[in-house]
Amino acid sequence: MDLLPSLLNLIDYKLESALWVVFSVGLYALGADIAWLYRRPRHGRLGRWAGTIKGWPYRHWILEAIRFLYYLGIPYAALLRGIVLPRLMGLTDPDWVRGIGLGIVLGGGNFLLLALIWWWYVRAIAALPLSARGQQGMSLGNDSTNRWILLREVIYLETHWAFYRSATILLLDDYYVGTFLGFLLVTLEWSMNPAWRAGLSAPGRSADILMRWSMAFAMAITFLFTRNLWVLVPVHWGIEMACHRLLTTFSQRWGTSPQVRTADWQD
Repeated sequence: MDLLPSLLNLIDYKLESALWVVFSVGLYALGADIAWLYRRPRHGRLGRWAGTIKGWPYRHWILEAIRFLYYLGIPYAALLRGIVLPRLMGLTDPDWVRGIGLGIVLGGGNFLLLALIWWWYVRAIAALPLSARGQQGMSLGNDSTNRWILLREVIYLETHWAFYRSATILLLDDYYVGTFLGFLLVTLEWSMNPAWRAGLSAPGRSADILMRWSMAFAMAITFLFTRNLWVLVPVHWGIEMACHRLLTTFSQRWGTSPQVRTADWQD
């Protein structure tokens, strides 16, 4: 007689976890659409309203507060609610010796693979005529302060990805399938962002898409072996800093400057 209530509680537990993920994906899509409309030139009352916001000196603080609440607030609230397990996020019960060792090995392998991708990417961009490259930006490797901005973004992303992974692993009760389903959820979420879709059609601006997508895939594989979020953050940070420096070097060598951004709701 006690089995049925326990089974119903388990189903409710997994269903609520899935609903939190659906809410997070929907909130991202809404925020990305608003940011896209905000950046486009407008006339009339809406244009004046957008211009007033753009001239407000505290708008960046508001944006960062919203991003903080989204990337860290939602997973934290889900943890407090008890529908996300810290163990499945890689926060508790880690094997530090195995995690650090595998993290270093896998991180080094991922960096070598990404270095080859960036080498091919920059050469391919350099081979295009200037009119076909799209809007040119700046590589982040030139700014020495960006390492701390990048660390903030890595913490945001890794926490966000861990939240999705934990929900899919819990739903399927399978680390392998759940980890890659979490990665597919992240890909689906990004595909709802009009700015990312527009960036795919501009070779000179697609470096951010390639960087984020490749890092999400690489970190999914790394998590599958380490299951330690505390290891993933420094490994991710180190790989991205090294990749930004490589992009700068390659860009200077072949006379290109692919645009890589740290934020996805950046104006």
